[in-house]
Amino acid sequence: MHMSVQLKIMEAKLRSVDLVVEVHDARIPVTGRNEQFFRHLYAIRPHILVLNKCDLIDMKLYKRKIEDYYYERGVQKVLFTDCKKRLPRALNDVKKSMLDALENTPRFNRAVKTEYQAMVVGIPNVGKSSLINAIRTHTLGIKRKAVEAGARPGVTVRVQNRVRILDKPPIYIIDTPGVLSPNHRNIDDAMKLALCDLVLESHVNLYYLADYLLFWLNQSGDFSYLKLLGIEDQTDPIDDIQEVLAKTCAANDFRIQRSMGERWDFDRAAKHFIQLYRNSKFQDSCLDNDLFLYRN
Repeated sequence: MHMSVQLKIMEAKLRSVDLVVEVHDARIPVTGRNEQFFRHLYAIRPHILVLNKCDLIDMKLYKRKIEDYYYERGVQKVLFTDCKKRLPRALNDVKKSMLDALENTPRFNRAVKTEYQAMVVGIPNVGKSSLINAIRTHTLGIKRKAVEAGARPGVTVRVQNRVRILDKPPIYIIDTPGVLSPNHRNIDDAMKLALCDLVLESHVNLYYLADYLLFWLNQSGDFSYLKLLGIEDQTDPIDDIQEVLAKTCAANDFRIQRSMGERWDFDRAAKHFIQLYRNSKFQDSCLDNDLFLYRN
């Protein structure tokens, strides 16, 4: 409910906004982008797409393909960042693209204003607040956080007050809460979002998520999970998640005490398997790889 309310507040603020900066997770460059943003925000104001967490994908393999995908569909600017490392070159690209969009686009009702105002939007936990803090530190040298950022979805729950990120020209930016689509188009999309930790873990069944990860790895031809999970006696891929979890428990001695005695800790094994993906331990972390690897 709060997402629906906050989206309406974002729309109401558009009159005072000159630019919309959308932040998304580079591991799912297509999946999960909120279609409501297209209809309610991007059609009205200039738009920049920033794909954060680019350190978690193979940029040599995907950067050009993702850019071509979006430029063919009318997106004006696609950028890649890693807000944890705060690489100066990437932040300079964001700053320059924002200035280009702001200074070369008609401002309509804000033509008399001497300051610019941008709004950062996106789904939960993609790094919107981190991007604001990184740009502010990069441009103004202020290390103290301007907006709260966290490692779980839902840290920002309402549209925030504006934050100054540049002095010449004066540019302010508004942080917003993550807003998901009201319903996921299919289970595949929902599982990709969950694997990237973009929805609360309490909303997802661990076994289903581990089962989907196993399916995706096998489909992608990446069988490195056998070695990473310690399943040394297996060379052929496994398509049964129960077998994978049982062998993971045996290989890593994941046990749990219960009233009836000791047993394998399947929950721990499932979390361990999922965390390997989130730590980018597999050969490929782009969950939308099927959209790009077979393109010319």
